[in-house]
Amino acid sequence: MRTGVVFLLSSFFLFGIVRCSQDQDADNTDTGSETGESPITVYYGLNESHSRSWAQVTGDGLVGISYFQRFSDSDDEGTLIYKTIRPDGSENNETVTTGRRLEKSVLLFDTLSAPHIFVASSDNSDQVIEHYFKNSNQWQSETIIHFNNEGGRAIYELSADTGPDHAFHLLILKTRSDVDSADFMDAWLDSNLYHLTNATGSWEKEHILNYDMMYTYDMYIKSSIRQDIEVDDQGDVHVVFSEQINATEDPSRLHYATNKTGKWEIETAFDPEAGTRDDAGWFPSLALDRDGIPYISCIYIDRVPTGSATYSKLFLLKRVGPGDWHAAIIADHDDGYYGGDGRDYTGALSHLVFDSQNTPHIVFSDIASTHWPGSQALNVGNIRYGTLEGDAWSFNTIYQQPLPTGFHSATEMHGLVLLISEETSAMHVIGQELITIEEDQYTCTLLNFSLFELWDSSGTLNEIAHGGWNKYI
Repeated sequence: MRTGVVFLLSSFFLFGIVRCSQDQDADNTDTGSETGESPITVYYGLNESHSRSWAQVTGDGLVGISYFQRFSDSDDEGTLIYKTIRPDGSENNETVTTGRRLEKSVLLFDTLSAPHIFVASSDNSDQVIEHYFKNSNQWQSETIIHFNNEGGRAIYELSADTGPDHAFHLLILKTRSDVDSADFMDAWLDSNLYHLTNATGSWEKEHILNYDMMYTYDMYIKSSIRQDIEVDDQGDVHVVFSEQINATEDPSRLHYATNKTGKWEIETAFDPEAGTRDDAGWFPSLALDRDGIPYISCIYIDRVPTGSATYSKLFLLKRVGPGDWHAAIIADHDDGYYGGDGRDYTGALSHLVFDSQNTPHIVFSDIASTHWPGSQALNVGNIRYGTLEGDAWSFNTIYQQPLPTGFHSATEMHGLVLLISEETSAMHVIGQELITIEEDQYTCTLLNFSLFELWDSSGTLNEIAHGGWNKYI
């Protein structure tokens, strides 16, 4: 069930109260092919694009964030906010627009560092992408596409990147219905992935694949990311996406695709072990190094035949040739956020970024796995930062959260974005913190951690990167 009211408390705190609405779908405009309540509670953060594209940084260090602030008296109406953080720490909030269900948005900057926000909205008859931009310092909008139910009745995930000519590229995951509806259990079936771009001067849509996306798992874990997109220096597009293998063992795998040859070529980047129910490639983050080589950070979940997870490891995948990927473990245990099933669960919400010196950096969260009465559930907590120095990863936990006492009684991360400014080398981690008080009540908070001296004058990674983060809230 979709519930939630989010309103501003102070400069960087947002608070949300969930109200269970028994008639939220009475007007038949919020759901897809099935109306009525979802059989489980779906938790909503400040941005529900299921991407890292809701926060960006310009070359000179201006951070931009796009999020949805619900009105205090409404479950689904509110204000779309564009927030900026300048290098001197000063902040500004702008109202972009007001309306319903504006939580799926992504942000891109153009060649003049002007913001462009793309918002996906869906109802039973149409699914649209609205483009918001500034003209004479005023926000204006245009509708760039009407799907009219092509590929399904809901846009579930939205990711974005900017090409070398500052053309915009959107990766759109469509589902047959709104996941937050009575069709929740089957909404993952028959999904469709699209690429939308204005690289030719007008908006053009490409259909990449019809497939079954990874299961809807909201009853076990509150956050999810199934796809990502990167555009290289030649304007070629690279994407990754998770597919559910609809078989007896029901594992999942991760695919990579590119249009580098002029058509979409798809290959498997990460496969589960044969004959298992394992999940290979949850929370995929795609990054291109300075040579254009694709890398992916993601997790591998080992499962027993009945489906329970026995561990979750964070992996780095490197494409060494067409269809050939090398996998190496980044992290395989938590740093103080864990559950009753042990200490071998980590790697959620990872975001992989290469800096100007081609050094990879990553942020991610730990996973607390516990068999609560009724089922196993996964809480996601802590913010951990890592960098690869030589052949070894070094880590620093920049934000420690308390251990969960229940699936619906926990402090968790709901989204993470790692930003590195090209010109200033300043680094920011922007996060959404979700605190569930009980099943039908939670708070959502925006977090900003900043590191202003990533490299010293000799080009050496500063020690401050391992413990000098400043928290701004």
